[in-house]
Amino acid sequence: MNLEKQHAKLIKLQTKAQTCVSRDEAQKIIRKADKAQSKISR
Repeated sequence: MNLEKQHAKLIKLQTKAQTCVSRDEAQKIIRKADKAQSKISR
């Protein structure tokens, strides 16, 4: 995936993180965000 797409994914995850309620959901979002961030860092 290209860099712009990963940035868009991070923004979507950020909005989901602001509205999440459960711990499990938050951990899932964190894992996805870490994965997207690692792709950007390469």
